[in-house]
Amino acid sequence: MHSLDSLGSNLRPAFSGRLPTFISDSTTLVDNLRQHGLTACRYSELTTTDPSLLRDVVAIPIDFATTPPGPVIERHFGDSAMLVLPVASFCGTERGARYMLTFLNYIDLSRCIDGVQFWLSQLETAPRLRLVGGGTDVEVVLGDEVNLMSPKGNLAIQRGEWVSVAQYLEVGLVSSPNDQRPHHDMNGTFVAEGFVVAHHRLYADQIRQTADRTWSYLTNLRARNGGAPIVVDIRHSRPVSLTCGSESVLDEVLTFVDPNKREFITEFGFAATQWAVDVDWSINSQFNEAVGGLHIGLGNGVTGAHIDLVAPRATLA
Repeated sequence: MHSLDSLGSNLRPAFSGRLPTFISDSTTLVDNLRQHGLTACRYSELTTTDPSLLRDVVAIPIDFATTPPGPVIERHFGDSAMLVLPVASFCGTERGARYMLTFLNYIDLSRCIDGVQFWLSQLETAPRLRLVGGGTDVEVVLGDEVNLMSPKGNLAIQRGEWVSVAQYLEVGLVSSPNDQRPHHDMNGTFVAEGFVVAHHRLYADQIRQTADRTWSYLTNLRARNGGAPIVVDIRHSRPVSLTCGSESVLDEVLTFVDPNKREFITEFGFAATQWAVDVDWSINSQFNEAVGGLHIGLGNGVTGAHIDLVAPRATLA
């Protein structure tokens, strides 16, 4: 693991100046964190851990099968300030957890909050947004109503508040919860340099296999096309073509997502800020979803995979 010596202090602002305890179902990850001088424990040690150490926590679930169910989490952390790194929803590996922790060791969370506030102000005042860069050129006309994925508009996590790291990293807009139709009209060409694939804990025992197949399919698609980007043509928030190199594969890709979520782009999100880091696209990580620029999503990850295609160089025109 890369040096994480400043990880605890870097996260202090999110916990009102307090040092958090890191919790995971991975013994290897917990041991590594302890070796870096961080307070860490396994979920299996909760009953023997000083309760005062469970008031401010960074939760890193690796595998839903070995992560306690909701009632257990609520019993131990109902009044805790919790930052969640949902590794289990993405790659489900210790390598993926170390990748995210390495970036958290470096990220300036206050800069993320500034970025979140910037995008929220754009959504309030600019009904039409155009994003360009890296081949991407899309225009989004916002409707009278938008559904946001609860971005973190302030730095500190309060006691009793549970926050996903994504809430700091991005401002995401999603379709109506009642149907798949989005409250916006997106048109243009989207060029993705990378992708991530997620699945929800709900039905995870069935959907994890679909998510794994999706990741393998997209990885192999790019490999056999010499690492070419994935290009999506979008008309009225509908993906009308998806190509990689010489292959046109929209129908094939849509077989991996929810049957009732295939018609529209179900999400688009703005990265809170641009990070000057080396992105490892071989890791299926939530950090890569918001490393910069714009991303669009297909599917909701509950009854099919959720695919995020990422254009990190797209910026507001």
